Amino acid sequence: MEVLKDAWKFESGRRLLPYDLFKWWGRRPALLVTSLLIDAIGADRSTLENVTKARLNYKYVDVLNNLTVCDPMCGGGTTAIEALFLGAKEVICSDINFASAVVVNAMIKVIEYCSDIFSTFASILREVYEELKDLWCFDEYCYVHTFLTRECDNYYCYTRKWVGTFRAKGDIVKVTINENGEFSNNNSVSVNDIVKLPKDKLVEVSKNVYAYAAELYRADKSVKRVFVSLIKDKYVAEHLMRAQEKASKLLPATCTAIVNGRETRRLFKEGITCWEQLFTPRQLLTLKRFLELVYEKRKDLIDVAVALIGTVIRTTSMLAFYYQPYAKVNPGLVIKSFWVPRHPVELNPIAGDITKMKTIGRGTIFTYLRKFKKVCDKLEEFNDKYMCNKIKVFTEDAFKLDYSGCDIVILDPPYPGKMAYDELTQIYTLPYRLIGMNVPLISNEAIDIYDLNKYTVALEQLITTILNQSQKATIYLLMSDDKKGRNIYEKLMDILLRQDIEVKSLDNVIGEAPGVLGRSKTRRILIMKIARAHNA
Repeated sequence: MEVLKDAWKFESGRRLLPYDLFKWWGRRPALLVTSLLIDAIGADRSTLENVTKARLNYKYVDVLNNLTVCDPMCGGGTTAIEALFLGAKEVICSDINFASAVVVNAMIKVIEYCSDIFSTFASILREVYEELKDLWCFDEYCYVHTFLTRECDNYYCYTRKWVGTFRAKGDIVKVTINENGEFSNNNSVSVNDIVKLPKDKLVEVSKNVYAYAAELYRADKSVKRVFVSLIKDKYVAEHLMRAQEKASKLLPATCTAIVNGRETRRLFKEGITCWEQLFTPRQLLTLKRFLELVYEKRKDLIDVAVALIGTVIRTTSMLAFYYQPYAKVNPGLVIKSFWVPRHPVELNPIAGDITKMKTIGRGTIFTYLRKFKKVCDKLEEFNDKYMCNKIKVFTEDAFKLDYSGCDIVILDPPYPGKMAYDELTQIYTLPYRLIGMNVPLISNEAIDIYDLNKYTVALEQLITTILNQSQKATIYLLMSDDKKGRNIYEKLMDILLRQDIEVKSLDNVIGEAPGVLGRSKTRRILIMKIARAHNA
């Protein structure tokens, strides 16, 4: 189906707003979902081209008229938002995973109240910065990164010799550290080169995690960034030690338990059983204060703040934002596999100048606040047309949803035999726990993704349930184009064709969001179109 391929090409290399605000695992390209919704109404190629042009310019197009769109496994909410842009009468969005509902509700609020949220969060971020400035700044300098290592014995710690890079007269210069803690420039250094440092000269920032260097910035008329050796610069080393000790005293002793599973087992092997262990004390305190102030001043926006911090966690924690001077390692892979690097980096989550709208470092709270501003600028004049009250969001098992009013159903189950999303999204429990709220640690998957026979049977039962409840429904099933996915796809098609059901295989298309560092790799998917024979 050429329409689907064209939809991918339009979006390739970019991420449409508001999805870039809140990260999600395996998010579909927005225009892929749009093309399915357009196909459901029998529109031609020219209609898709017009809709695509409007969507790329963040314009509302009323083409779904009086149709209700349902997504019982909505994940990051792409279907809900695209249906909203296309003028659906109602959108029913559900997922058994509580984190999905948090993210979808946050996107809806951002679309509807973007400017208000931006100004509120900007004000709170300034307050957090002033309150915790002494933890992150001294004299005229503030931390961007603090370089850490978890690889130590009784006397030495080991880390990569290559600390970072900077530009000089258009060339890239590599900065290295030797065993005495001295910096030098050496462009022949490799990422595999290791140096050992005296353990007693380093700063223990959390249990068994030691800091050996820092990258500082000074923001005045221009931003100046410098590397500092903690072995040589005792002043900075002492400040770092005092800052972490002070933050530790201000933090209550809590443990947000990590549920041991297929995805999280690597953390347990590293002795990490609480999400708090993935942060330094001052990182954790900074995130906590931001959330506390949002809850205190605007409790109605706490789900937006949690979705934001859940996204930031994927880049500010020791889990995700690790040392990568050559910028070739994918943080998204680290998150999906819960791999804890031996040589991580502590990122200052409030690095930047909020007054001048300058951000320092990637993945800070301020980074995403700037993205809020972009959403506001692009969507401001269309907010009155979106009517976000059209979307209903449930935390519900797909089998318990009422499909009687559904005209179009996008059925996008988790990849068979792949990632357990309920385990991946456990990180969203931490922001809630930081403000004293309890949320489910883990949900029970509606479909067993590891037992392929049960997976196939469950999908067949769900499709039958939908068609029995809504004779008019058109279902689009998205399935991974790999050995396991094709096996289920073919079995399911054979089962459905033996019933009073019309089944059509649309195409093999690229079905995950485009992008590079920190985003999902492109993955091809299979799409099946399903309807009652008389309705097809």
